[in-house]
Amino acid sequence: MTQPDSVLKNKRKKTVLSIIFFSLLFLLVGLGWAFFFEDFDFYRPETPLVCGVAPSSKQPLRFIAFGDFGQGTPFQAKLAKQMVKAHQRQPFGLALLLGDNIYPNGDIKKLAKTHFENPYAGLIERNIQFIATIGDHDDRNGHREDEMSYFKMPKDYYKVSQGPVDFFILNTTFFVRSPEQRAWIERALAESKAPWKIVVGHHPMYSSGRNGNTDGARKVLEPLMIRYGVDLYLAGHDHDYERFAPIQGVRYVVSGGGGSYLYNFRKTQPHSEVRLKTHHFLLLEVTQNHLWLKAINRHGDVIDCVDWGKDADATQNASSSSVL
Repeated sequence: MTQPDSVLKNKRKKTVLSIIFFSLLFLLVGLGWAFFFEDFDFYRPETPLVCGVAPSSKQPLRFIAFGDFGQGTPFQAKLAKQMVKAHQRQPFGLALLLGDNIYPNGDIKKLAKTHFENPYAGLIERNIQFIATIGDHDDRNGHREDEMSYFKMPKDYYKVSQGPVDFFILNTTFFVRSPEQRAWIERALAESKAPWKIVVGHHPMYSSGRNGNTDGARKVLEPLMIRYGVDLYLAGHDHDYERFAPIQGVRYVVSGGGGSYLYNFRKTQPHSEVRLKTHHFLLLEVTQNHLWLKAINRHGDVIDCVDWGKDADATQNASSSSVL
């Protein structure tokens, strides 16, 4: 027995309405997830920033730094292209990787091509030296050793000296539980004669982002950095950009917007000067007595910059973006 036309029309109408309802629900859930947990990178500076530059006559050490990137996203690829453009304007030889280099678990044997080599082919072919930090996502399922081998790391904590800078690379995931690493960093900082000391760890000592401060490591590491005159601490982990005013002489920068999905900010920490939810990388120039730092987004805009000197007559020149 066939159903009346009116019944069939009602069924079709209900089916169409159900499809529309669930499509809208799926869209709203997806947008909500993206807004609260992932990427909504709308930030563009309203006006170009006025930033200092290193005199070419001083032959500065120039390098880039970025964290939380190895996910093979379009954001990572776009940002990598801006790194190449920055190199074409002002060549650099080093790239500091601030951790979470290969998502989700550091399986670089399986994911090196898609998550690292393809995005950074333009840097690799220019013989950029990658100095890697182990992040928490790199240290899962036994893949830490694979990354260490791939990036030619002597250990998961080590020192690299380049020009006027000593870089101290830490594994902050195990810092508190590693007396050997704690003893090493104190000895290495005490012995350093470099004009500039930059400590690099995946976890931020201070952060207004989703993960917040790393209090356990900070209680041990911060007194050492203050005692031995560390100039700058670079970290990732929170997927954003944040720059702090100097805290007892040490400057802290979070650069976790290298290509993974972004996080919202939560509780604003004291001394936080600039907070931006955007994909970016850092470009730094260092001479014997001066350092210039710029944050550059995936459009090539300079979104923040600051520079400072070591000599008594140096004046700080900081141009900051709006806080988001």
